[in-house]
Amino acid sequence: MANRFVVDLSGLKLSKGMDEKLAKTIQHAVLATLADTHTQPELVLRFPREWLGLVAHIDQHQLPVLDKEINGMLR
Repeated sequence: MANRFVVDLSGLKLSKGMDEKLAKTIQHAVLATLADTHTQPELVLRFPREWLGLVAHIDQHQLPVLDKEINGMLR
């Protein structure tokens, strides 16, 4: 999928709290860029608890399917 963007830093030892800081910085950059594009139709966003990141899709009914797919790749 051309619109899937993944950053995997699992090989790095990060100081305490750095993973959350990186996640927030990446989320901010993605959200700011999406806001500038004025995407139509409107996007539905989800910030998963199971992993740091976000999922954006135009159909909120597809979010559980995407979550399951992504969680499967992370295991």
